[in-house]
Amino acid sequence: MKKVVVILILIAGFLVTYSLVDDFSFEENLDQDLDEDEWVIKPTPEETPDEESEILGEMAIIIDDLGYSNSLNEKLLKIEEPITLAILPFLEGTESALNYFRGVDNFEIILHMPLEPISGDQVEENMIMTTHSQIEMKTIFNSALGEMGSDVIGINNHKGSKFTSDEEKMRKFLELVKGNDLFFVDSFTINTSVGYPLAKEMGIPTAKRDIFLDYVDDIEEIRERLYEARDVAISRGSVVVIGHHKENTISVLKEELPKMKDIRFIKASEIVY
Repeated sequence: MKKVVVILILIAGFLVTYSLVDDFSFEENLDQDLDEDEWVIKPTPEETPDEESEILGEMAIIIDDLGYSNSLNEKLLKIEEPITLAILPFLEGTESALNYFRGVDNFEIILHMPLEPISGDQVEENMIMTTHSQIEMKTIFNSALGEMGSDVIGINNHKGSKFTSDEEKMRKFLELVKGNDLFFVDSFTINTSVGYPLAKEMGIPTAKRDIFLDYVDDIEEIRERLYEARDVAISRGSVVVIGHHKENTISVLKEELPKMKDIRFIKASEIVY
């Protein structure tokens, strides 16, 4: 009987010793075999970042009047969201604006075509006028396109409150747009404009401006208009916004667009139909 007890004690001691040696070997191997990054404590599900915000609407932003001055081009280039740039023809800064933004992935270039306004003191050189014949209109339009080169994929109107309200002249103008396989965004500078419905009738990919950002060139006013545009995008699904090549406008866009996680920013070419 004593022999049995001794044997059992020896067996129990052996098992305890083996267990300790085995545990030691495991810790030693763990230390040697695991890479440093495998020791990083994984976050619990509650600690993981929130999923990407749900997209509630789309916004196409057009910046008008590039070509007057190039002083803000560098600042505009720092905006990372998709933007459509409407460049004026026939100006000293036209070519340099084209060269500056050509090939930048988040920007697209359209022709900002000067059309006749109601106010005579706003008439500019090389505007297409309601008094022009079809040949004169085509000559000016082709010259503008020639300056812009192959970068241009669409067009919107610069001024044009008188011209876009004249259905006969607007139809002839849109024939030129269609003949060059361009889309047309009606800047809608006056509520009597027939540009958008005519373009739809003629089968031209088109859209119409919903909101101007900078009627008032003030930071807070521009910010308010931008968030108004966001509300329209959410309620309606999409919105077309026009701002101008101004310091306050660019500053607000640079600051606020990254915050709008529930809005998908798109180019004008993606919103026309």
